[in-house]
Amino acid sequence: MSATAAPYRPILMSPSDIAHLIKRPKGTVFRWVNEGRLTSYDGKYDYLELRDVISGTVKVPPKLPTLAAAS
Repeated sequence: MSATAAPYRPILMSPSDIAHLIKRPKGTVFRWVNEGRLTSYDGKYDYLELRDVISGTVKVPPKLPTLAAAS
């Protein structure tokens, strides 16, 4: 029996809930999506991507890595 990694499962929250947790306006959430710092899942956002912001470790989430187009 081989151990396999469990697939990533985001914890999705509304923009209002995320804004409340990070203590910033909803506009900040939308800006971070446009800057490539958060992933949008049909208008909901992943709590796990913001753990460091919520805990106060960082002020702004890092930009997410982009996938290179297949050649």
